[in-house]
Amino acid sequence: MATRNFWINAEIDGKKTPLAGGPRSKDGGMDVLLTVREDGGMSDGVWITCRSDGEKNTIRVWGPDGKKLYEREYRR
Repeated sequence: MATRNFWINAEIDGKKTPLAGGPRSKDGGMDVLLTVREDGGMSDGVWITCRSDGEKNTIRVWGPDGKKLYEREYRR
């Protein structure tokens, strides 16, 4: 089985099967936006970006204000 650059596996209350998947291409990435109910409406929680440049895979987590909260690079 081919190993992907990134993979998401999310267990969601009320769903029978997990939300799972990853990019198809060898240099593919993905973006994940988590939103949250706040004061009766929806607000951005965090935005997760996953990028590959061929030599390294990078995960970044951004706050709703656009500031980087976390970054880590992995060797491919």
